[in-house]
Amino acid sequence: MKIGVFNSGWFDRACQALRHELVSLPVPEHKNGPYAADIEARKQSGANLVRLMEESLTELLVDNGGAGIGFVQAEGDPQDVRLAHETAAKPLYSHFIDPMVTAFQGLPWPLVWQCLQSRSWVKALWDQAQVTELQRFGVPNVIHLPMAAPNRKYSTEPLRAESMLAQVSFVGGQNTSYFTANANVPSGSLFPGILAHAVRGDLGPLSFYDVYHELYELAPQITAEDDFDTRVNKTIHYFSAKLFYNAGLCVRNRDRFVLFLKRKLGDIFRVIGKGWDTAYGLPCEPQIEGGDAYFEHFRHCAININLVNGNSEMGLNMRHFEITAAGGFMLCYDQPELSDHFEVGKECVAFADESDLLEKIQYYLAHPAKREEIALAGQRRTLSQHLYSHRLQKMIDLANGHSVGGATSEHVTQETAV
Repeated sequence: MKIGVFNSGWFDRACQALRHELVSLPVPEHKNGPYAADIEARKQSGANLVRLMEESLTELLVDNGGAGIGFVQAEGDPQDVRLAHETAAKPLYSHFIDPMVTAFQGLPWPLVWQCLQSRSWVKALWDQAQVTELQRFGVPNVIHLPMAAPNRKYSTEPLRAESMLAQVSFVGGQNTSYFTANANVPSGSLFPGILAHAVRGDLGPLSFYDVYHELYELAPQITAEDDFDTRVNKTIHYFSAKLFYNAGLCVRNRDRFVLFLKRKLGDIFRVIGKGWDTAYGLPCEPQIEGGDAYFEHFRHCAININLVNGNSEMGLNMRHFEITAAGGFMLCYDQPELSDHFEVGKECVAFADESDLLEKIQYYLAHPAKREEIALAGQRRTLSQHLYSHRLQKMIDLANGHSVGGATSEHVTQETAV
């Protein structure tokens, strides 16, 4: 199969690993990256896409975060702007590792909402709660596709305790400024967010959608009778209400444990990533650039703590798969989707709260052979099931088994974009 990939090294390597022919496609240009690209930048990339499609026989388009969404200006009608992949009659598969609302920062939400109706655009999201959310909003062709580890050469040699260069570490930045002094906090999101966290604390991993729309009915759900403008307004209101909840997840799932371990373990615990010093006054080290040094760190750290940020309610982040692919021992917070991807206790270890975390760190520091056994099993699982080539193969299987290129969305208009 000939696959068009929009400037993503992960899928480039995955395509090569599966021995499919690769066509490299350009993403929209913007000084802040493709996520910030506006309609004019996406028109330019869309025109390039259609031209390249005419020159090649590409069967499938793949991108990361919707970077492949481009527009084509219809001749003779400045108000008629169409999706480029539909004009080229090619199915587009977008893998989102961030929430949908942050992936199109340069486009107004009504325009994004209209684009989402495209039935030749498959939206693959890493978190099942976000999948269900969009499906309940009535967005077609939304699937669950977890993150993965990049295709690269990994050492599978077992590591011994004497080769460890760090005892305990966490790699990741501090990602929310919501609780900083003088922050502009939208008060309308406080009650829904606090309510969802309170319910989740007692009833388990209910999603924000479950609490907001199903359990407490804080606002009307989208229905089949709603017109376009009503659907847009309902989703805007919903995502605005969710802001505090996501910020709270950053603290609940990540920040609290970094603060706790730094205070309990001191220099034994290395914090690698930006923002912790300015947010909480914690000493932290610069982030490790990608490549060999990044993966070697996981291999040569006795215990790799992994914590998901506030973007995910249920799913796993990329580091779940990077740590295990590298052959590192992973101790992570018990996300709802963890057991779907790993055998907990045999391929990784999960903790539930602060005391459980500290107890397991002490245990596995004292039992290096057990650490090595779990790390090796986790690596076998990831290298056999959780590389980006495995995710790409799922996209290919779906493309071969289901027709997603038949019906198209309504034409996008300039009026919608303003």
